[in-house]
Amino acid sequence: MKKIYLLALTALSGFAFAQTPKVLNGPNVARQASKVTEAEQAAPAKSFPKSDFTYRTLGKKSFLSKVGETQNDQQTNSSIYRRVQLLPNGKVSLTWTTSSDPAPYATRGAGYNHFNGSAWGQVSANRIDVERSGFPCYVYNPTTNEEIITSHIVKQGTGNAGGILMNRKAGVGPGTWTSTTVLDTVATVPGLLWAQTAITGDFMIVIGSYTDSSETQPNRVVKNGVRTPQVYSRYQFSTNTWLVKNACLPGYDNTRYYAGGGDNYSIDANGSNVAILIGGLTDDLTLYKSTDAGATWGKTIIDSFPVPAYDYKTLFDTSFTNDGSVHVTLDNGGKAHCFWSRARVLDANTDDNNVTYFPGQNAIFYWNDAMAVADAKNIAGMPDENNNNALDLATSWNETGARYGNHSIPTMPYAAISDNGIIYLTYSSLTEDDISTDSKNFRDVYCTYSADGGNTWSGIANLTGWIGLNYEQVFPSVSKKMDGRLHLTFLQKTTIGRYDATNNPGAAGTHDVMYMVIDTADITNGLVSVASYKNELFTVGQNYPNPFSATTSIPVSFKQNTDASISIVDVTGKLVYNQAYENIPAGSADIEVSLTNIKTGIYFYTVEAEGIKVTRKMIVE
Repeated sequence: MKKIYLLALTALSGFAFAQTPKVLNGPNVARQASKVTEAEQAAPAKSFPKSDFTYRTLGKKSFLSKVGETQNDQQTNSSIYRRVQLLPNGKVSLTWTTSSDPAPYATRGAGYNHFNGSAWGQVSANRIDVERSGFPCYVYNPTTNEEIITSHIVKQGTGNAGGILMNRKAGVGPGTWTSTTVLDTVATVPGLLWAQTAITGDFMIVIGSYTDSSETQPNRVVKNGVRTPQVYSRYQFSTNTWLVKNACLPGYDNTRYYAGGGDNYSIDANGSNVAILIGGLTDDLTLYKSTDAGATWGKTIIDSFPVPAYDYKTLFDTSFTNDGSVHVTLDNGGKAHCFWSRARVLDANTDDNNVTYFPGQNAIFYWNDAMAVADAKNIAGMPDENNNNALDLATSWNETGARYGNHSIPTMPYAAISDNGIIYLTYSSLTEDDISTDSKNFRDVYCTYSADGGNTWSGIANLTGWIGLNYEQVFPSVSKKMDGRLHLTFLQKTTIGRYDATNNPGAAGTHDVMYMVIDTADITNGLVSVASYKNELFTVGQNYPNPFSATTSIPVSFKQNTDASISIVDVTGKLVYNQAYENIPAGSADIEVSLTNIKTGIYFYTVEAEGIKVTRKMIVE
């Protein structure tokens, strides 16, 4: 297993933060490392994306709902899966990696919920799969009127990959799922993992990767000279036949590739056009495109890695690349719009199997296949929300426990295109003014859009900052279909970074799967999100007792006399309590709240003063 080392250079368009050298433990997945080393390096500041925030809340046509729960906070290794879909008649279906128990997640699988046009189903952490699985991808087949969720099998306690579960259900909404194991292999060979899917007419195209679990599965898969390769499959619905099964795409061989990786790819289809975008920290960024529903493919290298088939022994200089979090979406004309999070790597010692990477890159890049390869452009990133020409990153922003694998500062791009051709890009990024008590930056979901086919892009809007401080929003996924509104799902946490028993045990817990609807007119008119702010006025503690019945107290501390209010909503956003207070004196106080005749469950309380809001979760028993 190769090792990836970390340089804590914050190359934010050239900007950097010096850090103290240390040894950190990182994720242990295919194409990622078990050890990450942080080193000191600095560079001068240059330029930053600017914010264009104006309003503090979403428009009247927008709302936020909690639709699921999970104790497994790893929704991807790199690229974002298709997790939400707007369906006919205003219905919506949504999936996520769920688990009702903590690590090692014996009940892990594909979560599912459905909006029937008026209400969501019950919030739960249950799975639809018949056995332990994960990393689900959702598609809807309009021809057969069925929902399909693919997720991969990893058997409890063995680490063995057992192929892909193809979960199918007739109709949309409540019903019975039928699970079939597909694309599996013999017991002595690792099965396929991390499958992403797209439907084009009578066909479903699957892109996945073999695992590099050499400790438990020594019979590693090698195809076209590439170990643990990316492979694609092609299924025909009308004949119930796999026409292609676990094959390498044309030109995918060891002349350019050394090894595959864990879901560092994206897929989309529109009409008979299919696009697959493949990236990776030490790989080319490559677009594969088909105009005949996946029967034949063309290949375009958008950004070539300087060392073909890099084997961790021949890279002599610092190189820009991508962090493996890539996304592709096709418009109605068949044009492929490609997005990736920029990364940077270095191999200072070419005698070992290690590579160093810089987590502080601050750029989401864009390219479409009507552009010259050299014309890819930087369109988004972590914005300078207070416009002080610097990014206010906390001292521990880049510690292992604050990161999600080898992702850069802005990462996890996911886009959708409206019927009138406006491209909306969402992504997750660190945010300046929401800092944890142990000096790490929380993440929000941001958005930018292009109304001219990708030629120019808007300023950056924060879609989730209004929810309140001390919330981490990651893994955004957007419905390909729109109805004048953006349909978005993301994972919301009260902890920072991905759970790891050794490096980030504090990230354990039950996390919320959120669904947000945003009026696209509010985005294009600049009416989304909060104005940038620093909360230097007050702090809010956790209510006590918690859980409680009838009465609880909320600890607050104000630095000056002020008016304030407390509001409480349920998981659907319905207001259940609202109280204003005048001229609260400076200092610490406990505000008693009485809630009677309300159902047991999870609620959110918000303290607001002088336009600043802090939100926390409470439980009524």
